[in-house]
Amino acid sequence: MTFTLNSPLRDLIDLPQRVEAADFVIKLDEGVARHEQTIRDYVVTEAIAEAIAQGLDLVAGSLSRQSSRGAFLDGSFGSGKSHYMAVLHLLLSGLIPARQIPGLEAVVAERQDTLERRL
Repeated sequence: MTFTLNSPLRDLIDLPQRVEAADFVIKLDEGVARHEQTIRDYVVTEAIAEAIAQGLDLVAGSLSRQSSRGAFLDGSFGSGKSHYMAVLHLLLSGLIPARQIPGLEAVVAERQDTLERRL
C-alpha cells in the first residue's frame, strides 16, 4: 500500500475507535503474570527506587519482629501503584530479572538479606 502526503492519518496508523483510562494501567495480577513485560516496561526514577527500598525495608522490619505490618500506597489513578506492587512482588519472589531492573541495583544490593529470604 502506498501513502501520499494527503492520506488521512487513519490510513497511516492504527487508531482504536475508543480509548479509556484503564487501557493505560496494569492490573496487579496481570503485572505479575506477565512479568517479562512488567520488568521491561518499568522505568525506575530516584523516587521509585526510594519507594522500593522503603517497601523492602517494611518487609525486613516485619520479618525481624515476626509481626505483620501494614502500609498505605497512595497515588492518583495511573500513577503506577499496581506496577510498583507487581515489581515488589517479583523482587520478593526471587525473580532474577526483576533484581536486574536498571536503577534498582543499589536497592537490591543493600537488601540481599531480605531478598534471599523465602517468602
